[in-house]
Amino acid sequence: MMVDLPRHLTGIAVIALAAFILWGMFHWELAEANREVAFMVCGVAIGWAGSVVNYHFGTSEGSKRKTDLIAKQNKGEGCAEETKNL
Repeated sequence: MMVDLPRHLTGIAVIALAAFILWGMFHWELAEANREVAFMVCGVAIGWAGSVVNYHFGTSEGSKRKTDLIAKQNKGEGCAEETKNL
């Protein structure tokens, strides 16, 4: 679906950013004064990536599909096949 494309691209970008920051933590020398800030930034980026994964594989995506299915049923589009998948 083209509607989901921006959401998927944003998710990929956030996960790639978190991976890059994590990679940088091990490959770049950090000054002692900046070390704690870098750890905080790394934690925030990993948290964002975790939120993206939780959305796509957690209950939010299933809830979205269920809401779409209910909306189709209310319009009378006959979604008996899709109801079995829930």
